[in-house]
Amino acid sequence: MEKIERFWGDYFFLNKWYPAGVQYDGMNFLNSEAAYQSQRCASRDDAVRFAGLDPARVRVYAD
Repeated sequence: MEKIERFWGDYFFLNKWYPAGVQYDGMNFLNSEAAYQSQRCASRDDAVRFAGLDPARVRVYAD
């Protein structure tokens, strides 16, 4: 059996930045990383910032 060491190339669909729509708590996210980072926010107003963001922008707001 092949060992998957990284979620790139053929396995990018397993990556948290993969462009797969996620609906959570009434918000729509472009990827699971955006949904995750929104749930770390103290307020819903802050969490909404992550809806509709691509992975590169999520990194900017999350840090």
